Amino acid sequence: MLAATEVSKLRFIMTPPIDLARTMTIQIPALEWVNNSNGYRKLIDGVTQTISPHACNGPLASDLDMEGVRPNEMHWTPLLQLKGLDPRVRKLRDVFAGLYFMNGQDPFRCLTLTLLTQNKTAERARTAFCELSRRFGSITPQTLCEAHPHEILPALQRCGPHRKAGYLISMARALMQQWNGDMSWVYDEPHRAREVLLSLPGVGPKTADCVLLYAAGHEIVPVDTHIERVARRLGFIERGAIRRGLDVNVEEIRGSNRSKDLAKEALEHELVHPGRSHLLLIQHGFEFCHATAPACFPCPIREECTSIDNRYKSTLNLSSRQQ
Repeated sequence: MLAATEVSKLRFIMTPPIDLARTMTIQIPALEWVNNSNGYRKLIDGVTQTISPHACNGPLASDLDMEGVRPNEMHWTPLLQLKGLDPRVRKLRDVFAGLYFMNGQDPFRCLTLTLLTQNKTAERARTAFCELSRRFGSITPQTLCEAHPHEILPALQRCGPHRKAGYLISMARALMQQWNGDMSWVYDEPHRAREVLLSLPGVGPKTADCVLLYAAGHEIVPVDTHIERVARRLGFIERGAIRRGLDVNVEEIRGSNRSKDLAKEALEHELVHPGRSHLLLIQHGFEFCHATAPACFPCPIREECTSIDNRYKSTLNLSSRQQ
């Protein structure tokens, strides 16, 4: 990526071109950005930052115009760079060619945003975080540890339940008391960092793993119901159970914590870059592999999927098997 002109207004050349809409939809750092008619905007430490496409080729943008963004803040890498992938994931990489991975998010902002997404849509979390930023300026342990839940609740109206306000304050206070607000330990050994994150109020496995992936860059897979569903349909969970010598009916445990644990272990074992690769599975679930009425016929990996009826496979494939 190259920057030009002046300090406050920059031009980033994206190689390969970026699919900004997809990139800004499915991952936690993207939820700091609010969509408007020109592009995306976020407020950080009292500074408004903007991103807008300069030139588009269909959904892809070769150049991005940015204001208020410093070059060293851009930790975006194209998923097209991923190598040694599972054949199905490799095909998804090519289908979603403009998808970028957003890394290097501030750990506490990542922690806050992930907490807001618990049992809520990404858009509701995006709106709530924007309102928190407007009210408090910087979202840090220092700014939230002295807050009262009643100061936070108005920002979370669309992102309840109300206990989230208490969790945010309790997390901030714990971080101030134990580490003086410093979360640099998330960059250390991931298993130890995960234990520390899980000890914080309101932090569960997915929340901890999101911080490890998006803030610290560890190749960790955060597993929610969507990742569990896609991993189950693509056979990752069954293969993981077999590898561990477990006699498990994957349909009977579907959606359970046990199934999520098996999905996490299988994906992290089978994929070379599991953290970044899982974004492709999220996008696949978002566009094709829906919980109900999955779009099997247009699915780009239907030939490799064992979970769908044969009528959705190509006529050519069927005829070749019949010969």
